[in-house]
Amino acid sequence: DGADDDLRRWISYIIGYGRDKFLSTDIESICQADPEVYFAASVLWQILSSWVNELGEY
Repeated sequence: DGADDDLRRWISYIIGYGRDKFLSTDIESICQADPEVYFAASVLWQILSSWVNELGEY
C-alpha cells in the first residue's frame, strides 16, 4: 500500500536524522520490527557521519 510505504519512508527519515534522540532499545526494537526501515535509517546515519555530508555545491 502506498500510504504504508510513505509512512515507512518518513519513519526512516525521522530515525535517521534524530538518532541521538532515541534510546538504543528503541532502535533495536525498530530493527526487529522492520529491518528495511532500520536499514534505510542506518544508510542515512552513514551519510550524515561521513565527509559526503559536508560537501557544498559548486
